[in-house]
Amino acid sequence: MKITITEVLKDEVTVSGQPLKREYVETIMLPLLMAQCGRNNAAKFGVIKAFDEAGLSLKAIQEDAQVYFMTKRQHEVTREQAQREANANAERCRIDTPREIAEAKRQREDRAAAIREHGAKIMAARKSSGW
Repeated sequence: MKITITEVLKDEVTVSGQPLKREYVETIMLPLLMAQCGRNNAAKFGVIKAFDEAGLSLKAIQEDAQVYFMTKRQHEVTREQAQREANANAERCRIDTPREIAEAKRQREDRAAAIREHGAKIMAARKSSGW
């Protein structure tokens, strides 16, 4: 079901090109559209999404709106989890650039030089103390 909601004003809403009173749209038209959809959740979600994005009240169909928002949140959680897994896999399979390899090698060499220097100081101290 294709519903276009444009020009949402304080007391008037344009639904599919037809200006209607906002109260009528929120309290009468929305439940009728839900009843027309029957058990077809995809059609219901399309209508609820159009009303929600337009900023209209969904109080007349609280149960359907609750199911819509729970399903929407569940899809967001699933998408976030898939994105986290994709990022983790991309990081795991990432290949270091030559610059990163050179930087790691330089750091290893600096650390090894510091260890050698520390060992040399200990050896020098041992020799001078008479050990």
